Amino acid sequence: MMARISTEQRKQIHETLLTQSKELFIQYGFSKTSIDDIVNACGIAKGSFYSYYPSKEELFYAVLRREEEIKKKIITEVMSESLPPKELLIRFFDISFKAIEENAFLQNLYQRGEYEKIVKRLPKELIDDHAKEDLESSLDFVKFLQGKGVTEEDPEVLIGLFRLMMLLPLHREEIGEQAFGKTVKKMIECLSNGLTSFSK
Repeated sequence: MMARISTEQRKQIHETLLTQSKELFIQYGFSKTSIDDIVNACGIAKGSFYSYYPSKEELFYAVLRREEEIKKKIITEVMSESLPPKELLIRFFDISFKAIEENAFLQNLYQRGEYEKIVKRLPKELIDDHAKEDLESSLDFVKFLQGKGVTEEDPEVLIGLFRLMMLLPLHREEIGEQAFGKTVKKMIECLSNGLTSFSK
């Protein structure tokens, strides 16, 4: 008879699953990483895997959600700073940009073009819940920025611009290595100016 594992052990195994699978996904990509690879790296039985996640897709999604927690930290950091609106936006874009550039998991996910394929295989309610949470946290930030003097009134436009900026690091090669840094700097400057000027 198998010994029951404690809540602490269960938490530890779950943490190992998240960290080890993240490393495998970075190294080999989602498609080339098998559940066998994951359980071997974690030192657990295959049956144990399914007591945590019903599929490799849902484990991947859990890793993705955890990586995206950085967004909340960035928003909290920017909201705690007393800066004029233009400087506030520059700060937000700078921090966010750096975070994406330093995140190997997100970089690889989009560069390998696996995101769409994975999302299609996930339960609809998971995606819907995530989209709702994402929108709510973004809207709070938008309201904060508008209260500080950001002139764009349409929240969807602001959220769209933020997403656009976040995707830029993933197109470094197409833009060209030499021009990339200067291009990004100019875009941040133009956006921050445009979103805080009162001229119609």
